[in-house]
Amino acid sequence: MNKIFEKVLSYVAVVVVMLLLAGVSYWVEYQKQKDLLDQIHNLEVQLAHATVPLQRDTIRDSIPVVEQRVITIDKTDYKKQIADAELIKDLQLEIKQVKQQNDMLMATAGQVPINPKDEGDSIFLYKDAWADFEVNVPARNLKYEVRDSLVTFIATIPKHKFLWWKWGTKGYKVKIVNFNPRSKVLYNRTIQVEKK
Repeated sequence: MNKIFEKVLSYVAVVVVMLLLAGVSYWVEYQKQKDLLDQIHNLEVQLAHATVPLQRDTIRDSIPVVEQRVITIDKTDYKKQIADAELIKDLQLEIKQVKQQNDMLMATAGQVPINPKDEGDSIFLYKDAWADFEVNVPARNLKYEVRDSLVTFIATIPKHKFLWWKWGTKGYKVKIVNFNPRSKVLYNRTIQVEKK
């Protein structure tokens, strides 16, 4: 009877030791995973603050297109670190209402000929589809109006592809078509605010 009891006791001890080892192993892996998730979280916030380079292309031989990935960020991180609370308040919105933020910087530059309005006149004009300039030399005055036409598309990036089927969403990308040949998108940042 003692030998059976000792054998059962040794089996129980082995099982207890194995369970303790499994528990310690699980706890170590859990901590590693938690650290990795914290690192991913910190990188997402850093990415939201970073200037991501634009990919440039041209369609129809002359129309510039800019492409960039959308940055996805958690609502709490957006509220704490990204959102311009004062601007959102000025717009009579609440931070919880914001689903997406798009920041863009553009520059328009070029050289155009300006011709006198009338013969011998000191008022010079230039007009086309994108700009109007009027220079009045005696009055030392320049009147101008510059127009841009932008179209922005936000498209999903499929998570899975098989032959011609695509499903799931891995992320989003932004494509900006700029129809003004003198204008250039210098900076763009699109942030998707989601609850994770």
